[in-house]
Amino acid sequence: MGAMPRTGTALMREREARRNEDLVLAEHALIGERRVTIVRLAMIAVFTLNYEVVTRLLGEPRPVDPYRMAAGFAYLVFGLAMFLSLRRTRPDPAKAFWGPIVATVVDYGVLVFMAERERVTTGNIHPEMGAISFALVLCFSVCRVSLYHVVSSTVVGCAGYLAVGLAHHAFSAVTTPFVIGGLAALGLLIALTNRSLRQMFTGLRRRDNLTRFLPRQIVERVLDVGEGALRPVQAEVTVLFSDIRGFTAFSESLEPREVLEFLDDYLGHMAQIVKGHDGLVNKFLGDGLLAFWGLPDPTADHASPALRAALDMRRKLAELNAVRAARGQAQVRFGVGIHSGRVAAGMLGGADQHEYTIIGDVVNLASRIEGLTKGHGVDILVSESTWALANGRFDGRRVAEEQVKGRERPVVVYALDGTAAR
Repeated sequence: MGAMPRTGTALMREREARRNEDLVLAEHALIGERRVTIVRLAMIAVFTLNYEVVTRLLGEPRPVDPYRMAAGFAYLVFGLAMFLSLRRTRPDPAKAFWGPIVATVVDYGVLVFMAERERVTTGNIHPEMGAISFALVLCFSVCRVSLYHVVSSTVVGCAGYLAVGLAHHAFSAVTTPFVIGGLAALGLLIALTNRSLRQMFTGLRRRDNLTRFLPRQIVERVLDVGEGALRPVQAEVTVLFSDIRGFTAFSESLEPREVLEFLDDYLGHMAQIVKGHDGLVNKFLGDGLLAFWGLPDPTADHASPALRAALDMRRKLAELNAVRAARGQAQVRFGVGIHSGRVAAGMLGGADQHEYTIIGDVVNLASRIEGLTKGHGVDILVSESTWALANGRFDGRRVAEEQVKGRERPVVVYALDGTAAR
Protein backbone atom coordinates (compact mmCIF):
# COMPACT_ATOMS: atom_id res chain seq x y z
CA MET A 1 0.00 0.00 0.00
CA GLY A 2 1.20 3.53 -0.75
CA ALA A 3 1.64 6.21 1.85
CA MET A 4 -1.61 7.70 3.04
CA PRO A 5 -2.04 11.40 2.23
CA ARG A 6 -1.68 13.73 5.13
CA THR A 7 -4.94 14.97 6.54
CA GLY A 8 -5.74 18.54 7.46
CA THR A 9 -5.19 17.67 11.11
CA ALA A 10 -1.74 16.27 10.37
CA LEU A 11 -0.83 19.42 8.45
CA MET A 12 -2.02 21.58 11.32
CA ARG A 13 0.07 19.55 13.76
CA GLU A 14 3.12 19.92 11.54
CA ARG A 15 2.63 23.68 11.21
CA GLU A 16 2.08 24.02 14.94
CA ALA A 17 5.25 22.02 15.63
CA ARG A 18 7.29 24.22 13.28
CA ARG A 19 5.82 27.36 14.82
CA ASN A 20 6.71 26.12 18.31
CA GLU A 21 10.23 25.28 17.17
CA ASP A 22 10.64 28.75 15.66
CA LEU A 23 9.45 30.34 18.89
CA VAL A 24 11.83 28.22 20.96
CA LEU A 25 14.76 29.21 18.74
CA ALA A 26 13.66 32.85 18.89
CA GLU A 27 13.60 32.65 22.68
CA HIS A 28 17.08 31.15 22.68
CA ALA A 29 18.28 33.85 20.25
CA LEU A 30 16.82 36.55 22.48
CA ILE A 31 18.69 35.21 25.49
CA GLY A 32 21.91 35.11 23.45
CA GLU A 33 21.43 38.65 22.16
CA ARG A 34 20.90 39.91 25.71
CA ARG A 35 24.29 38.46 26.60
CA VAL A 36 25.80 40.16 23.56
CA THR A 37 24.49 43.55 24.77
CA ILE A 38 26.31 43.07 28.07
CA VAL A 39 29.59 42.17 26.33
CA ARG A 40 29.16 45.08 23.90
CA LEU A 41 28.80 47.56 26.77
CA ALA A 42 31.83 46.03 28.49
CA MET A 43 33.79 46.37 25.24
CA ILE A 44 32.81 50.03 24.92
CA ALA A 45 33.85 50.67 28.52
CA VAL A 46 37.24 48.99 28.06
CA PHE A 47 37.98 50.79 24.80
CA THR A 48 36.96 54.15 26.27
CA LEU A 49 39.01 53.56 29.41
CA ASN A 50 42.04 52.67 27.34
CA TYR A 51 41.63 55.61 24.94
CA GLU A 52 40.87 58.32 27.49
CA VAL A 53 42.63 57.20 30.68
CA VAL A 54 45.37 54.65 30.11
CA THR A 55 46.94 56.50 27.18
CA ARG A 56 47.11 59.70 29.23
CA LEU A 57 48.67 57.91 32.21
CA LEU A 58 51.30 56.49 29.87
CA GLY A 59 51.98 59.89 28.38
CA GLU A 60 50.45 59.06 25.00
CA PRO A 61 47.30 61.18 24.90
CA ARG A 62 45.27 61.18 21.70
CA PRO A 63 44.22 64.44 20.08
CA VAL A 64 40.59 65.39 20.56
CA ASP A 65 38.53 64.23 17.59
CA PRO A 66 34.89 65.41 17.67
CA TYR A 67 33.90 62.89 15.02
CA ARG A 68 35.38 60.03 16.99
CA MET A 69 33.75 61.29 20.19
CA ALA A 70 30.38 61.61 18.46
CA ALA A 71 30.67 58.10 17.03
CA GLY A 72 31.68 56.72 20.42
CA PHE A 73 28.77 58.45 22.13
CA ALA A 74 26.34 57.21 19.46
CA TYR A 75 27.69 53.68 19.86
CA LEU A 76 27.24 53.91 23.62
CA VAL A 77 23.63 55.05 23.14
CA PHE A 78 23.10 52.19 20.69
CA GLY A 79 24.53 49.70 23.19
CA LEU A 80 22.36 50.99 26.04
CA ALA A 81 19.26 51.06 23.84
CA MET A 82 19.84 47.47 22.78
CA PHE A 83 20.44 46.42 26.39
CA LEU A 84 17.26 48.05 27.68
CA SER A 85 14.97 47.17 24.77
CA LEU A 86 15.91 43.50 24.77
CA ARG A 87 14.95 43.26 28.44
CA ARG A 88 11.34 44.01 27.46
CA THR A 89 11.26 42.27 24.09
CA ARG A 90 9.30 39.05 23.65
CA PRO A 91 10.61 36.24 21.40
CA ASP A 92 9.86 36.94 17.74
CA PRO A 93 11.25 34.77 14.90
CA ALA A 94 11.45 37.70 12.46
CA LYS A 95 13.28 39.96 14.89
CA ALA A 96 15.53 37.07 15.92
CA PHE A 97 16.71 36.86 12.30
CA TRP A 98 17.11 40.51 11.28
CA GLY A 99 18.06 42.04 14.61
CA PRO A 100 21.51 40.41 14.94
CA ILE A 101 22.35 41.21 11.29
CA VAL A 102 21.64 44.92 11.84
CA ALA A 103 23.63 44.88 15.09
CA THR A 104 26.57 43.19 13.34
CA VAL A 105 26.66 45.86 10.63
CA VAL A 106 26.65 48.59 13.31
CA ASP A 107 29.40 46.89 15.33
CA TYR A 108 31.73 46.45 12.38
CA GLY A 109 30.83 49.87 11.00
CA VAL A 110 31.89 51.58 14.22
CA LEU A 111 35.20 49.67 14.27
CA VAL A 112 35.99 50.64 10.68
CA PHE A 113 35.08 54.28 11.33
CA MET A 114 37.20 54.40 14.50
CA ALA A 115 40.17 52.93 12.67
CA GLU A 116 39.82 55.51 9.91
CA ARG A 117 39.60 58.39 12.39
CA GLU A 118 42.68 57.05 14.19
CA ARG A 119 44.61 57.22 10.94
CA VAL A 120 43.33 60.71 10.12
CA THR A 121 44.03 62.26 13.53
CA THR A 122 47.29 60.52 14.49
CA GLY A 123 48.58 58.96 11.31
CA ASN A 124 48.93 55.69 13.18
CA ILE A 125 47.67 52.32 12.05
CA HIS A 126 47.19 49.42 14.52
CA PRO A 127 46.38 46.29 12.50
CA GLU A 128 46.76 44.09 15.58
CA MET A 129 44.05 46.06 17.41
CA GLY A 130 41.82 45.86 14.36
CA ALA A 131 42.27 42.09 14.14
CA ILE A 132 41.37 41.58 17.82
CA SER A 133 38.39 43.95 17.60
CA PHE A 134 36.99 42.24 14.52
CA ALA A 135 37.52 38.80 16.10
CA LEU A 136 35.70 39.96 19.23
CA VAL A 137 32.66 41.09 17.25
CA LEU A 138 32.76 37.82 15.33
CA CYS A 139 32.69 35.98 18.66
CA PHE A 140 29.29 37.59 19.32
CA SER A 141 28.00 34.94 16.89
CA VAL A 142 28.60 32.30 19.56
CA CYS A 143 25.38 33.52 21.17
CA ARG A 144 23.43 33.44 17.89
CA VAL A 145 21.76 30.27 16.68
CA SER A 146 21.31 31.00 12.99
CA LEU A 147 23.93 29.98 10.45
CA TYR A 148 23.15 33.16 8.50
CA HIS A 149 24.31 35.26 11.44
CA VAL A 150 27.66 33.51 11.65
CA VAL A 151 28.23 33.62 7.90
CA SER A 152 27.23 37.28 7.59
CA SER A 153 29.39 38.26 10.56
CA THR A 154 32.37 36.36 9.14
CA VAL A 155 32.00 37.85 5.66
CA VAL A 156 31.53 41.42 6.92
CA GLY A 157 34.41 41.03 9.37
CA CYS A 158 36.85 39.75 6.76
CA ALA A 159 35.73 42.38 4.22
CA GLY A 160 35.98 45.14 6.80
CA TYR A 161 39.47 44.20 7.88
CA LEU A 162 40.61 43.92 4.25
CA ALA A 163 39.02 47.27 3.41
CA VAL A 164 40.79 48.99 6.32
CA GLY A 165 44.11 47.50 5.29
CA LEU A 166 43.75 48.59 1.66
CA ALA A 167 42.48 52.06 2.54
CA HIS A 168 45.38 52.63 4.92
CA HIS A 169 47.93 51.11 2.55
CA ALA A 170 48.68 48.61 5.29
CA PHE A 171 48.02 45.51 3.24
CA SER A 172 50.63 42.82 3.80
CA ALA A 173 50.96 39.75 1.63
CA VAL A 174 51.83 37.79 4.78
CA THR A 175 49.85 39.17 7.72
CA THR A 176 46.62 40.29 6.01
CA PRO A 177 45.76 36.86 4.49
CA PHE A 178 46.78 35.29 7.79
CA VAL A 179 44.38 37.48 9.78
CA ILE A 180 41.53 37.06 7.28
CA GLY A 181 42.13 33.30 7.23
CA GLY A 182 42.06 33.29 11.02
CA LEU A 183 38.76 35.18 11.07
CA ALA A 184 37.31 32.77 8.50
CA ALA A 185 38.50 29.74 10.51
CA LEU A 186 37.02 31.22 13.68
CA GLY A 187 33.73 31.82 11.90
CA LEU A 188 33.69 28.26 10.55
CA LEU A 189 34.34 26.82 14.01
CA ILE A 190 31.57 28.94 15.51
CA ALA A 191 29.18 27.95 12.71
CA LEU A 192 29.85 24.22 13.15
CA THR A 193 29.55 24.47 16.91
CA ASN A 194 26.33 26.49 16.73
CA ARG A 195 24.88 24.02 14.24
CA SER A 196 25.61 21.07 16.52
CA LEU A 197 24.20 22.88 19.54
CA ARG A 198 21.10 23.92 17.60
CA GLN A 199 20.46 20.36 16.45
CA MET A 200 20.95 19.06 19.97
CA PHE A 201 18.79 21.80 21.43
CA THR A 202 15.91 21.37 18.99
CA GLY A 203 16.20 17.59 19.27
CA LEU A 204 15.88 17.71 23.05
CA ARG A 205 12.99 20.15 22.89
CA ARG A 206 11.24 18.06 20.26
CA ARG A 207 11.70 14.90 22.31
CA ASP A 208 10.41 16.71 25.39
CA ASN A 209 7.37 18.02 23.51
CA LEU A 210 6.58 14.64 21.99
CA THR A 211 6.82 12.80 25.31
CA ARG A 212 4.09 15.08 26.67
CA PHE A 213 1.46 13.29 24.58
CA LEU A 214 3.18 10.21 23.11
CA PRO A 215 4.49 7.05 24.74
CA ARG A 216 8.26 6.63 24.81
CA GLN A 217 8.29 3.92 22.13
CA ILE A 218 6.27 6.07 19.73
CA VAL A 219 8.55 9.04 20.37
CA GLU A 220 11.61 6.98 19.48
CA ARG A 221 9.93 5.81 16.28
CA VAL A 222 8.96 9.39 15.30
CA LEU A 223 12.52 10.60 15.90
CA ASP A 224 13.90 7.73 13.81
CA VAL A 225 11.55 7.70 10.82
CA GLY A 226 9.65 10.99 11.08
CA GLU A 227 5.94 11.82 11.14
CA GLY A 228 5.17 8.70 9.09
CA ALA A 229 5.31 6.74 12.33
CA LEU A 230 2.04 8.41 13.34
CA ARG A 231 0.06 7.29 10.28
CA PRO A 232 -2.99 5.15 11.07
CA VAL A 233 -2.19 1.43 11.08
CA GLN A 234 -3.95 -1.83 11.91
CA ALA A 235 -2.21 -4.34 14.12
CA GLU A 236 -2.71 -7.30 16.41
CA VAL A 237 -2.31 -6.19 20.02
CA THR A 238 -3.09 -7.21 23.56
CA VAL A 239 -5.06 -4.69 25.56
CA LEU A 240 -5.10 -4.41 29.35
CA PHE A 241 -7.76 -2.46 31.18
CA SER A 242 -7.64 -2.02 34.95
CA ASP A 243 -10.01 -0.27 37.31
CA ILE A 244 -10.27 0.24 41.07
CA ARG A 245 -13.30 -1.44 42.57
CA GLY A 246 -15.73 0.73 44.46
CA PHE A 247 -13.65 3.81 43.85
CA THR A 248 -16.60 6.20 44.16
CA ALA A 249 -17.40 5.00 47.68
CA PHE A 250 -13.69 4.87 48.49
CA SER A 251 -13.11 8.47 47.45
CA GLU A 252 -16.14 9.85 49.30
CA SER A 253 -14.28 9.50 52.60
CA LEU A 254 -11.30 11.53 51.31
CA GLU A 255 -10.66 15.16 50.53
CA PRO A 256 -10.21 15.94 46.80
CA ARG A 257 -6.51 16.59 47.41
CA GLU A 258 -6.13 13.20 49.08
CA VAL A 259 -7.89 11.50 46.17
CA LEU A 260 -5.48 13.06 43.69
CA GLU A 261 -2.47 12.15 45.82
CA PHE A 262 -3.65 8.55 46.05
CA LEU A 263 -4.32 8.25 42.31
CA ASP A 264 -0.98 9.87 41.47
CA ASP A 265 0.84 7.31 43.60
CA TYR A 266 -1.25 4.31 42.55
CA LEU A 267 -1.37 5.02 38.81
CA GLY A 268 2.29 5.99 38.85
CA HIS A 269 3.26 2.54 40.16
CA MET A 270 0.98 0.72 37.73
CA ALA A 271 2.16 2.75 34.73
CA GLN A 272 5.79 2.03 35.57
CA ILE A 273 5.01 -1.69 35.66
CA VAL A 274 3.43 -1.50 32.20
CA LYS A 275 6.42 0.39 30.82
CA GLY A 276 8.79 -2.04 32.50
CA HIS A 277 7.21 -4.81 30.43
CA ASP A 278 7.53 -2.77 27.20
CA GLY A 279 3.88 -1.83 27.14
CA LEU A 280 2.35 1.51 26.20
CA VAL A 281 0.13 3.34 28.65
CA ASN A 282 -2.56 4.71 26.36
CA LYS A 283 -4.50 6.78 28.85
CA PHE A 284 -5.76 7.18 32.41
CA LEU A 285 -9.52 7.07 32.77
CA GLY A 286 -10.16 8.45 36.23
CA ASP A 287 -9.05 5.56 38.42
CA GLY A 288 -8.64 3.30 35.37
CA LEU A 289 -5.69 2.54 33.15
CA LEU A 290 -5.65 1.46 29.50
CA ALA A 291 -2.45 -0.09 28.14
CA PHE A 292 -1.51 -2.24 25.17
CA TRP A 293 1.29 -4.33 23.70
CA GLY A 294 2.17 -4.99 20.04
CA LEU A 295 2.83 -1.43 18.84
CA PRO A 296 4.68 0.43 17.49
CA ASP A 297 6.91 -2.58 16.76
CA PRO A 298 4.68 -5.53 15.81
CA THR A 299 5.54 -8.72 17.65
CA ALA A 300 4.06 -12.20 17.64
CA ASP A 301 4.24 -12.45 21.44
CA HIS A 302 2.34 -9.47 22.77
CA ALA A 303 0.18 -11.45 25.18
CA SER A 304 2.90 -12.75 27.52
CA PRO A 305 4.28 -9.36 28.59
CA ALA A 306 0.74 -8.15 29.22
CA LEU A 307 0.07 -11.09 31.53
CA ARG A 308 3.41 -10.61 33.28
CA ALA A 309 2.54 -6.97 33.80
CA ALA A 310 -0.83 -7.95 35.30
CA LEU A 311 0.91 -10.29 37.76
CA ASP A 312 3.33 -7.54 38.76
CA MET A 313 0.43 -5.15 39.21
CA ARG A 314 -1.16 -7.68 41.55
CA ARG A 315 2.09 -7.90 43.58
CA LYS A 316 2.46 -4.15 43.72
CA LEU A 317 -1.12 -3.68 44.91
CA ALA A 318 -0.43 -6.16 47.72
CA GLU A 319 2.61 -4.10 48.73
CA LEU A 320 0.61 -0.87 48.67
CA ASN A 321 -2.14 -2.46 50.75
CA ALA A 322 0.41 -3.65 53.30
CA VAL A 323 1.55 -0.05 53.74
CA ARG A 324 -2.04 1.16 53.96
CA ALA A 325 -2.87 -1.51 56.55
CA ALA A 326 0.06 -0.36 58.70
CA ARG A 327 -1.36 3.16 58.55
CA GLY A 328 -4.86 1.99 59.42
CA GLN A 329 -6.19 2.84 55.95
CA ALA A 330 -8.76 0.93 53.90
CA GLN A 331 -7.61 -1.76 51.50
CA VAL A 332 -7.76 -1.19 47.74
CA ARG A 333 -9.02 -3.76 45.26
CA PHE A 334 -8.80 -3.68 41.50
CA GLY A 335 -10.01 -5.57 38.48
CA VAL A 336 -7.99 -6.27 35.34
CA GLY A 337 -9.34 -7.36 31.98
CA ILE A 338 -7.05 -8.52 29.16
CA HIS A 339 -7.99 -9.26 25.55
CA SER A 340 -6.11 -9.68 22.27
CA GLY A 341 -7.21 -8.79 18.76
CA ARG A 342 -6.94 -6.36 15.90
CA VAL A 343 -7.14 -2.60 16.44
CA ALA A 344 -6.57 0.63 14.53
CA ALA A 345 -3.89 2.90 15.97
CA GLY A 346 -2.91 6.47 15.19
CA MET A 347 -3.20 10.12 16.15
CA LEU A 348 -6.55 11.62 17.07
CA GLY A 349 -7.40 15.25 17.77
CA GLY A 350 -6.54 18.63 16.34
CA ALA A 351 -3.35 20.65 16.41
CA ASP A 352 -3.94 21.97 19.92
CA GLN A 353 -4.90 18.74 21.63
CA HIS A 354 -4.12 15.29 20.33
CA GLU A 355 -3.03 11.84 21.42
CA TYR A 356 -1.82 8.54 20.03
CA THR A 357 -4.51 5.97 20.72
CA ILE A 358 -6.06 2.67 19.68
CA ILE A 359 -9.69 2.06 18.78
CA GLY A 360 -11.69 -1.06 18.08
CA ASP A 361 -13.85 -3.76 19.61
CA VAL A 362 -10.78 -5.19 21.35
CA VAL A 363 -10.63 -2.16 23.64
CA ASN A 364 -14.31 -2.35 24.47
CA LEU A 365 -14.14 -6.08 25.20
CA ALA A 366 -11.12 -5.66 27.50
CA SER A 367 -13.20 -3.17 29.49
CA ARG A 368 -16.17 -5.55 29.55
CA ILE A 369 -13.97 -8.40 30.76
CA GLU A 370 -12.62 -6.21 33.56
CA GLY A 371 -16.21 -5.59 34.59
CA LEU A 372 -16.72 -9.38 35.00
CA THR A 373 -13.97 -9.75 37.61
CA LYS A 374 -16.08 -8.70 40.56
CA GLY A 375 -18.90 -11.12 39.75
CA HIS A 376 -16.47 -14.07 39.61
CA GLY A 377 -14.52 -13.04 42.71
CA VAL A 378 -11.18 -12.68 40.93
CA ASP A 379 -8.98 -9.71 40.17
CA ILE A 380 -7.59 -10.67 36.72
CA LEU A 381 -9.60 -12.14 33.86
CA VAL A 382 -8.13 -13.03 30.46
CA SER A 383 -9.99 -13.66 27.22
CA GLU A 384 -9.67 -16.93 25.32
CA SER A 385 -7.72 -15.28 22.49
CA THR A 386 -5.09 -13.95 24.90
CA TRP A 387 -4.93 -17.24 26.79
CA ALA A 388 -4.28 -19.11 23.55
CA LEU A 389 -1.45 -16.71 22.61
CA ALA A 390 0.13 -17.26 26.04
CA ASN A 391 0.49 -20.91 25.04
CA GLY A 392 0.30 -22.47 28.49
CA ARG A 393 3.06 -20.37 30.04
CA PHE A 394 0.86 -19.08 32.88
CA ASP A 395 -1.12 -20.65 35.69
CA GLY A 396 -4.85 -20.18 35.48
CA ARG A 397 -8.22 -21.77 35.02
CA ARG A 398 -11.21 -21.48 32.77
CA VAL A 399 -13.89 -19.59 34.67
CA ALA A 400 -16.96 -19.31 32.46
CA GLU A 401 -18.58 -18.36 29.21
CA GLU A 402 -20.15 -14.97 29.64
CA GLN A 403 -22.62 -13.16 27.46
CA VAL A 404 -21.19 -9.68 27.05
CA LYS A 405 -23.22 -6.65 26.02
CA GLY A 406 -22.75 -5.83 22.35
CA ARG A 407 -21.55 -9.32 21.30
CA GLU A 408 -23.63 -12.17 19.90
CA ARG A 409 -21.32 -14.99 20.99
CA PRO A 410 -20.46 -15.62 24.63
CA VAL A 411 -16.93 -14.78 25.74
CA VAL A 412 -14.74 -17.42 27.37
CA VAL A 413 -12.66 -15.99 30.21
CA TYR A 414 -9.77 -17.39 32.28
CA ALA A 415 -8.66 -16.38 35.75
CA LEU A 416 -4.92 -15.68 35.97
CA ASP A 417 -3.52 -17.35 39.08
CA GLY A 418 -0.24 -17.09 40.92
CA THR A 419 2.23 -14.25 41.08
CA ALA A 420 4.73 -15.20 38.35
CA ALA A 421 4.91 -16.72 34.89
CA ARG A 422 6.18 -20.23 34.45
